[in-house]
Amino acid sequence: MSHPFTSQRRGLVLYTILWLLIAGVNIILLRFSLGFTLVISITEALIESLLFGLFGLILWYPIRYIPFRKNAPVYSILTHVLAGLIVIFAWLFITVGLLEAFFSNNDAYIAFLENSLFWRGFVGFMFYLVMVLIYYLVSYARTLRERAQAEEKLRTLVKESELNMLKSQINPHFLFNSLNSISSLINSNPEEAREMIIRLSDFLRYSLKHRENKFVSLEEELVRMKDYLSIEKVRFGEKLSYELNLGEKCKHIQVPTMILQPLLENAIKHGVYESLDPVSIKFNCNLHQGYLELELKNDYDPDQPVRKGTGVGLQNVSERLRLAYDGRGMLTRKTGDGVYTVKLSIPLDKNSEL
Repeated sequence: MSHPFTSQRRGLVLYTILWLLIAGVNIILLRFSLGFTLVISITEALIESLLFGLFGLILWYPIRYIPFRKNAPVYSILTHVLAGLIVIFAWLFITVGLLEAFFSNNDAYIAFLENSLFWRGFVGFMFYLVMVLIYYLVSYARTLRERAQAEEKLRTLVKESELNMLKSQINPHFLFNSLNSISSLINSNPEEAREMIIRLSDFLRYSLKHRENKFVSLEEELVRMKDYLSIEKVRFGEKLSYELNLGEKCKHIQVPTMILQPLLENAIKHGVYESLDPVSIKFNCNLHQGYLELELKNDYDPDQPVRKGTGVGLQNVSERLRLAYDGRGMLTRKTGDGVYTVKLSIPLDKNSEL
């Protein structure tokens, strides 16, 4: 841990100015209250203040390596009292020695110097206690800041691991469904199965290329989703239609990678699977009150029994939004008039940090 004053030029300058101000007060007391000459007043004040300022800088190192022990307060107090006595003795010995050498022919001042040793020692000890307190406060504040930074780093690592875990749940889920679809087509329609394998290969290659990216532009994400829908289109044919509308204002906004694929998978699973009629999937985006709103709608047959699933897809999307946007990203859904709607709300101010 670096010295709070000497590690930065500004800190050292402020520290020096503080002791010069103390020296100035001492000069005024010596000159106007005690009547000593200006030379004696300036010399004593500078020697006393600057020497103690130097000792004060050195104090940081023993205090840094002698932490206050809460379980042994008496030991800690006695240690600092002993250290204080040593510092004050050394300071007085050097200060008085220099002053006696400078003004040995001034008997009145030498007598004053000898008679004021107790008070000088007392004031010096008070300064020592103040310095110790300041250094402990600085050390404690730095420890708290380092602990907060470590905790923030840990939270970030946990968030990253949670996001990676959620991503790893999404991709195998999609791959499992796609392989099942290919398996069902191999015997009934091998040409379509071959086409689906090619499209799946292209999609996975593109997905792996951007696997390490946390965020991509919405335009790039939709290109990926068109690949996904084209894979499903091979299987469902005319039963599935889709329309992806991307406004010019939305296309460059960053979104979490692979955030739309679970929504499309959910629309196909609960819409196309269950309906006997053609199902349309529509995507729209707009900007509203500081949020990017992504809306996905699909038809569904309300008379058909609901296909039960694990619910992993939408839960993962909701959790990824929460983690990526510090609780401000939201997923909402509603049903009505044979239309199922999922809306993602993404705060725009996050994009300035990306």
